[in-house]
Amino acid sequence: MNNVGIRGIAVAAGAVALTGGILLAGAGSASADTEVKHHSAIGGEVGTSHVGRWTTTYYDGVAWNATVFVDYGRSGAYTKCSDGHRVYGPLVGPGTWLWGGDCYNHGNIVDYGWYDG
Repeated sequence: MNNVGIRGIAVAAGAVALTGGILLAGAGSASADTEVKHHSAIGGEVGTSHVGRWTTTYYDGVAWNATVFVDYGRSGAYTKCSDGHRVYGPLVGPGTWLWGGDCYNHGNIVDYGWYDG
């Protein structure tokens, strides 16, 4: 059974104020067969590998949201659930983004952060 989900949001933000549209999951993703490098927002990896700033704005153990600054390359939101399910948001380029993910119907969040594309 495929244990990788494609869900989450990335909302584009302008240089000064949050503006733009929503990129729904499926606009870009990692597949179950693709080895990707995961970075934990919980583990203090912010400031490394594409993500210069990260501010978690909501977390309840099942869902999360964050404001994220991607300074170069392409990155996307990543959520790992207690039943092993993984959720990937779309890959996005440099800019300020609103990211989120959840483990609805898959237990609780074990880890969340970003992956590089």
